[in-house]
Formats: sequence, C-alpha cells, structure tokens
Amino acid sequence: MPVFVLASLLWGTALVQTPVPVPQVQVATAPVRAAESDATRTQQLRLLVEAAEKALEADDEETVAARSDEADVLTADWSLDLLKQAEVQGLLQRLKEVQDQITEEEEPEAEPGLKAPDEVVSISGDELRAEQELVRSAEQGTTYDYPIDLNDKVLTWVSLFSTTKRGFMENALGRASMYLPMIRQVFAEEGVPSDLAYLAVIESGFRNEAKSRAKAVGMWQFIRSTGRIYGLNGNAWVEERRDPIKATRAAARYLRRLYEISGDWYLAASSYNAGPLTLDRAIQNLGTRNFWDLSRSRWLRTETKNYVPELCAAIVVGRNPDRYGVHIAPLVPYVYETVTVSSMTSLTVLARCAGTDAAVLKTLNPELLRGSTPPGTYQLRVPPGKAMDCLRQLAHMPAGKRLDFQTYLVKKGDTLAKVAKRFKLTADDLLAANDLTAKQFRPGKRLLVPPPPAIALEGHNLASGTERVKDLGDRPLAPLPAMPRDLDISAEASEKTEMPPQLPAAVPPVSVPMVQAEPVSPSAMLSTGPVTPAPVPSTSILHAKQGDTLAKIARSHQVSLGELMRLNPEAVKTLHPGDEVRLPSSPGEPKTIPAASTHKVQKGDTLASIARKYGVDPSDLKAWNRLKGDRLQAGQRLRLSPR
Repeated sequence: MPVFVLASLLWGTALVQTPVPVPQVQVATAPVRAAESDATRTQQLRLLVEAAEKALEADDEETVAARSDEADVLTADWSLDLLKQAEVQGLLQRLKEVQDQITEEEEPEAEPGLKAPDEVVSISGDELRAEQELVRSAEQGTTYDYPIDLNDKVLTWVSLFSTTKRGFMENALGRASMYLPMIRQVFAEEGVPSDLAYLAVIESGFRNEAKSRAKAVGMWQFIRSTGRIYGLNGNAWVEERRDPIKATRAAARYLRRLYEISGDWYLAASSYNAGPLTLDRAIQNLGTRNFWDLSRSRWLRTETKNYVPELCAAIVVGRNPDRYGVHIAPLVPYVYETVTVSSMTSLTVLARCAGTDAAVLKTLNPELLRGSTPPGTYQLRVPPGKAMDCLRQLAHMPAGKRLDFQTYLVKKGDTLAKVAKRFKLTADDLLAANDLTAKQFRPGKRLLVPPPPAIALEGHNLASGTERVKDLGDRPLAPLPAMPRDLDISAEASEKTEMPPQLPAAVPPVSVPMVQAEPVSPSAMLSTGPVTPAPVPSTSILHAKQGDTLAKIARSHQVSLGELMRLNPEAVKTLHPGDEVRLPSSPGEPKTIPAASTHKVQKGDTLASIARKYGVDPSDLKAWNRLKGDRLQAGQRLRLSPR
C-alpha cells in the first residue's frame, strides 16, 4: 500500500488542497438524518467545503467560519468507515487548509502552546558559539532517547526559551511537573521515546483546557476526527480529548503510527503538526527524507519548519531547567483514586462527600464539561485517600439529593427542541438528565436542568436537538496501571505495585489506578532520564539493507518496535545500509512460546504488563485472543500462544 494511502487512513483531516472552480450552489445546512445514504452525506459535505473555499476567495471570513462549523456538525457522528473513505478524506483535507489559512492570519497569542507561525531569525557568530557552549556544559552527561541536533535553529530556540520566552517555559514546565511521570509511563508502554513528552510544551503548554482556532482540543491538541480514530469520544457531558490520561495514550499511539509510516522521528513530529499527507507531498516533490532539507523548501508551512527545532529545544531545556535559569514552581503530581458514581451527580455534592471542593474535582476530571457526572455510571477521580469516605456518603444519600440543578417547568407551547436549545443541550441529553422519554415531555412537567458547559460544545446541533455524537464502543483505551513510588516502571517494579486494601462488604470496591507519589523537587521531576522497560537479555545482529528503517525491520521480523528502538538508540534517527541492528531474537527464528498456555487476568493487569511477564508482544496477545481493543476484564483467560 503506498505511503500516502496508508497515511490517509490514519489522519482524520488531510491537508492536500485541489483547487477547482466553484459553481454557485445552495448550501444545505439542515441536519443529516439517519436515513440518508453515505453518498448524500458526502455531497452535503462537498457543498459546504466548496462554499467555504469560495468565501475564502472573497475574504469573507465570517462565512468561512459558519460553513466550517456546519461541516463539523455534519460529520460529528459519522462512522469511522465513512470518515476513512478517500473522497471524504479529500474534502476534509480541503476544509482544513481553508481553516488553516484563516488561523494563520489571526494573532498567534490566542493559540495554545508555542507553535510559532512566523520565521525566527537564527543566532550566529559569537552568540551561536556561546549558546552551544552553554548547552554542552548544561548537559553534563545527559542522554536523550529522542534525536537532538544542536544546529543553529535548535540553539536559537534554546536561547529564546531561556530569555524572551522564559516566562512561558516556567509556566509550562510548572504544569508539566504534575503530568510528566504519568506521560513517561504511558510513552514507555507504547514504545515511544519518553522525551517526546515535551511535545506538549509546544502543543498546549500542558493545558488540558487548551483549544485552538482550528478546534484542536486538550493537552495534545487533537482535532475531533483524529481523536475519534484514536478512541477519544465526546458528547454534551464529556470531552475525552481533555482527559490527560486518555489523550496521552492516544497521542503515544498516534506518534508511534506516524513513526512506523515515516521511519524517522523528526518526520513523525512534523506529521503530528502538519499531517502525514503534507509531509509525504513535500518528500515526493523534493526527493529527500531529511527534515532539515525539507525545512528549507516552500513545501512546508513556517509553523511546521519551526516545530522540530522548538521540540528539540524544549527537550534540552525541559530536562535541565535550572541550568538554563528557568525556575519552576512544581505542582502536586497527578495522582488519584477512582469512585464509581452510579448515576448523574453534581460535582458540588460529590465534593462534599469526598471532603474536598469542586475545583479539585474539576482539576482531576477535566473531561467533564458540566458541573456533574454524565447520566449513567461514571468513574470519578478523587484525591488520594478520599475514595472510601466518598463512597460511604453516596451509599446513604437519597437520589433526590444528588443534584443541585435548577428546575424548569414545561409550559404550554414549549417543544423539546426549544427547551433543549435554551439550556445548551441536545434533546436526547435533556431527556437523559431527567430519565424521560420524548412522549413524557409535556406541559406541567418539572425538569432538572444541568449547568451550562464550561466550554463551547462541538458536534451538537442544538438548533434541532436531534443530532448527538455517537460513542465508539469498539475502541477502548487500556487503563493506566498503578504508579510505583520510585517512578520506576520496569517489569519487576510493576509486579510489586501495591493494590488498595479490601473494603468492607457493604461498600463497593474502589479502583486506585495510581498511588500517591512521594514529593519530588522540580529539578528531579523534570530531569528524570528516559524511562525504559527491562532490557531484553538475548540479542542477535543483522545488517541493514538499502531502504530499511527500524519500523520496517520490526514488521518483517515480527519484533516489538519499542524493543528494537531501545536496543538500537543510535539507529532511531538514521539507518544506513550495512549498519548493524540488534534484534531481541535471531532473524527468522520463531518466537519462544511461554511455558504457561493461558493467563487469568487479575485486577490491574494490562496487555502490556501481561506481555512483559511472558515475553510476548501485546499485538500477538490481541491476535491470539481475537481482541478488538485493549480492555481486559478480571477473570478473563488469555491464550499465550497461537491456536
């Protein structure tokens, strides 16, 4: 399969524009009905894209924004199969280019993170040599698991981060102190360099509430379509792109996929910013896969040209902030216990039950858009040590006291759609909040109305109240295992992770995905070296051939890409014909079958931890057991070998 076709299946909104004359059309803005065919939906999207392009030519930004919003609403509940169709990819591709052109003309300060849209003049001469000497002195033996080129562009950004942009870096790294241990753990599990955690400096400044004008959301700045492909769902109550753990795992998988496509971490990072199709187009036009050559061409936007130098500089400064005069105020690590909330409950009520305040719960649960948990069961994160008290309080609380919402009495002439729109809800969400059916909505009915959303909702047609975003039930994300106190996630340490104590039979069990970490100084928190699993003891050697990459070798020899990267750190960036590549097992040899034939899943087990225990690959476990996702259930038996 050609690379650009494979990339199009990965990226929810592509970036290659095909300008065509746009005829005068009547734009259809009505909501899509379930009975309409994929062809009809695609045609409606085409009309909106063409109208947006025509408005852009006429410098009518207001119309461009309106047509873009209508396209977002139209595609919000489309299936993944429809989103991946080549024609739909092309239309979304054109739409994003239109949106990007508007975004580039606006003030960059409104964008989250530090994605520089303008060209930065590189330092030179004595200033360059002095900066290079400062970096070499500051490193003092520091090793990186992401390739760092200390050229003039990177050193320029190091200088900016420690001078004019020092305030931004201090704030961003202060927030990073809360999330870095968790991010490093997730990245290590997914086979991604832990230094890529500093990508969040550039994307959002480590802010979960960050939202760009292009409607990318969260710490890792996922747009809706790409987020859905990687399992991040959203509705009127929850936006999983704002969830730090779910979004981090999705970002790790996306970055790993981009590396598998490109075979180069600089190209993978560039693809994260611009999209894989844009990088593929630049590579085809220039005939080179060297990022620095691509950055000197007209085929990449200035923001993308700045992206890799910014990332390298953020890693260099982020690993040793004190040595660059960047002083941070560390935050409490992101640790929590979880409580199963069986029905919709106000956060203020839950805060009283947990002996904390609503602001703390909002910080631990940034995916919640309203002042309550959603209808149905929800896993709420509470401060460590508060779960048992919260459960005891909830167990004795009448259903009528769980909500402190305002009430509304349905009047004669009210319609379901009108009332839902008034309170910024869809009709289905309003019914769910009151456990009603549409037939039960009538004058004289008293409704409970939840608070308005903390941010503007996307993907909801509030005008009609009939459209809502559908969840992807077959794309679950694996839960994050417990975090050991010494932040070591080796196989031996993960086996010794403490489990929460048993609760009395009358109280439901509490799930504790992370244990509280010991206080860590800011320097220690941010300068911890790359976290890697235990090394593979037996290795063999092969010699790279023309066109080989680590990703290609991993696929052809059926070994883990993460293991291959750890065994060959010098080949992560470039691999030349004839270079030696260490494999975890001899080329061509079948994988060793573990002595045990099955494994009974225990509470806290993940595919990654089980695979490490038996020396197999997580993807093999999924294939042998025909698993669609990564979610496991306690008591489930997994095969450890092929049938």
